Amino acid sequence: MASASKFLFAVRPPTVLSMPGFGVDISGGSIKCIEFGGTSAARVLKTHVEMPIDAGVIVDGDIEIPDKLVDVLRTVRLKHGVRNVHASLPEKKAFIYQTIVPPGRAPQDAIAFDLEAHVPLPPEEIAYDFDFVREEKEGRIYTVTAFARRVTEAYERAVIRAGMFLKSLEVESQSLARAVVPPADRTHTMLIVEVGKRTTRICITDRGTVSYTATADLGGDMLTDALVRHFSITPDEAETIKNEQGFLVGSSNTEVVEAMANVVSVMKDEVASHLTYWNNPTSDDLPRPPIDGIIVSGGNANMAGFAPYLERVLKVPVTVANVWMNAFSLDTYIPDLPRRESLEYGTAIGLALKGSDTSLW
Repeated sequence: MASASKFLFAVRPPTVLSMPGFGVDISGGSIKCIEFGGTSAARVLKTHVEMPIDAGVIVDGDIEIPDKLVDVLRTVRLKHGVRNVHASLPEKKAFIYQTIVPPGRAPQDAIAFDLEAHVPLPPEEIAYDFDFVREEKEGRIYTVTAFARRVTEAYERAVIRAGMFLKSLEVESQSLARAVVPPADRTHTMLIVEVGKRTTRICITDRGTVSYTATADLGGDMLTDALVRHFSITPDEAETIKNEQGFLVGSSNTEVVEAMANVVSVMKDEVASHLTYWNNPTSDDLPRPPIDGIIVSGGNANMAGFAPYLERVLKVPVTVANVWMNAFSLDTYIPDLPRRESLEYGTAIGLALKGSDTSLW
C-alpha cells in the first residue's frame, strides 16, 4: 500500500540499511542526544547532549514553530557533529493497538483492511507500521503503530532541514523499552512508568513490543511544588529534599512523606488503573498475558522509596530502570553521566541502540 511504504522505511528500515547513529529524543521541552562509540561487544558512551526548546515550539506533540525547532537541531548538529540520526515521534500522537491476523492471510492486507476501525483518519492520511507479537490458536497477534502522516512528515522535514540524515523515526515508548527492558524480560509482559517533570508516561510491552500507551499530566514537578508549599522553601531546596529523602517511610521522614503523599497516591492510582485494564480483558478483547513486572524510569524514578511503595501497594515486582543495561555492563564501564541524570535519557539511548545491535528489537 502506498500510504504505508514510506512509513515502513522511515520507521523500521531493513536490517541491511540500518546503521548506528545518534539517538535524538525530541520532546516538548528539550532535545536529548546520545551517541555510542566502540563496538556492540565493547560499547562506550561517546556523546550526550541536552538542548532546551522554548515553550510553544512543540505543543502536545505538534510542531507549532518549525523554524525554531530546526534552529535548535541545526545548533546541535554544528556543535556536536550530529549527522546520522534515529529520531523519536511523540507518543501523544500515536495510535497503538493490537490486532489478530487469521491463519493464511497476509498481515499487510489484513491490517490495512481494518485500519480505519482503529484510526479515525482517511487511509491516505495515515502512516503506520506493524510488528509480530505472538501466536494464538485464532491467529497471529500484531501490534500496529499509526500516526497522521502530517505528524511524521513534520518531524522528517525538521530533521532534514537541520542538515541531518534521518535513518529512522520511532515512537518514543518503543525506544525507551529497547533501553530499559532486561534481556530476560523480552518474552514477558512489562509495564514501564516514565516519570518526567510534567508528565508520566505508561507503556506496556508484550514480548518486547510496545502494545499499549497512555500519558498522564502529572510528574515530578508536582512533587516539588508540594514540598515548596508545605515547607515554604525554594524549588531548589525542595528538589534536594525530594532526591535525598524521597518517599522513604519512617519516623525521621514522616513530614516529607506526608507532604508528597497526595501526589504519589494519584501516580499510584494512574498506574493501577492501566495495570487493571490490561490484566482484565473482556470477552471482546484479544487474549493478553498478565503483566509480570513494572519498570520505573524517567528523571524522578530514582526517588528513594517510590519503587518499593508501588510494589507494596500494587502487588507486582517493581524495579528502577538501568538505562544502560542493553548498551554495556556497569560492572566494566561507567559512563560520564550521573545515574539520576541518565534516567532522563532512556528514549535517546534506545534510539542510539537502534541499528547498532541486531539482537535488539
